[in-house]
Amino acid sequence: MRSNAFLYEIGRWAAVVVGIVCLIVLFGGNSVSGADPQEVAEAVTSAIDMENMQLADNQMVKRFYGLDPSDYEGCILYYPNTNMMAEEVLIVKLKDISQQQTVSDAVEARLQTQKNTFEGYGVEQYDMLTNHCYVEVRGNYVLFVVNPNADAARKAFLGAL
Repeated sequence: MRSNAFLYEIGRWAAVVVGIVCLIVLFGGNSVSGADPQEVAEAVTSAIDMENMQLADNQMVKRFYGLDPSDYEGCILYYPNTNMMAEEVLIVKLKDISQQQTVSDAVEARLQTQKNTFEGYGVEQYDMLTNHCYVEVRGNYVLFVVNPNADAARKAFLGAL
């Protein structure tokens, strides 16, 4: 009898621990950051080679992503100097975390468009789109980066938040 009660007690505590871990994982990534979008962009762009990219205006954001930058607290896009390159950096500071899905969907659509464009003839660019690419959603920020040093850009992004 005592061993059953002991096992029951261990099971109860294990369930509590698992529940707490799940809550941390589910809600920990949605913390709101007060970081300035320009400072986040500077951290990200200083971590990678920007030689092949240029700063976009609002029209390019609308053209590539279908997003209106005025709907967000901040929206910064760097895109390739030429259509033959796939490197890109998009940083969006959301006004509200309810915008996460809209921006994530737009980024995924852009990524798929780029993959379709480079598949078959732009082997290096296609490889970059599949192996050196991050879509990172953290609270009120979204990062999309396609770059040979995407890992460094992601780390800089997370550090700047």
